[in-house]
Amino acid sequence: MFPHIDEKLTSLGIYMEKDPIPVVPAAHYFCGGVQTDLKGESSIANLFAVGENACTGLHGANRLASNSLLEATVFAQKAAELAVERLPGLPAPVDLPAWDPGSARDSDELVVVTQVWEEVRRFMWNYVGIVRTHRRLKRAQRRIQLVQDEINRYYWDFHVTGDLVELRNIATVAELVVECALRRRESRGLHYTLDFAEPDDRFIGDTQIQRTP
Repeated sequence: MFPHIDEKLTSLGIYMEKDPIPVVPAAHYFCGGVQTDLKGESSIANLFAVGENACTGLHGANRLASNSLLEATVFAQKAAELAVERLPGLPAPVDLPAWDPGSARDSDELVVVTQVWEEVRRFMWNYVGIVRTHRRLKRAQRRIQLVQDEINRYYWDFHVTGDLVELRNIATVAELVVECALRRRESRGLHYTLDFAEPDDRFIGDTQIQRTP
């Protein structure tokens, strides 16, 4: 089922069919966030989400990496079929005017992008990992605000690059993850906070999926 994992373990002298496998937990910061219907379409027409980033209702709070295999198999097929069905009816591409960079100039400090990206990755790992506290989340929130200010200044001063756009998107997602985590007053599934270590039945609710016509 997992040939690459098996190959790697075998090279290390570990045989997954009989030996215990050492596991280090990873931080699932963003998991199952984009709600879709039963064909993988989000609330934005023609925008589909499948797998780890989708909230389809199949797995709820206790979502593991291999759970997305079912979604990638079933929902990817449904989404692909619907997309192919709609393709002939989509409007033709629109010619857009050339991008006007204004007074922006080429950056000679691309190391700044690398540094800020590494900073976001590090404080998300340390402060917004698997086990969280409100104090650490607040620290992450303050750092994200500083990062957002720095990115915004850099964004308007220099020519836009793919790395800069990606960094801005990463910081935005990090901000949303922290804000949502701060609103939680319970621990459930892969979200665990030491301040509220037990699940709270007031938050129990069924995932509602709207069928497309």
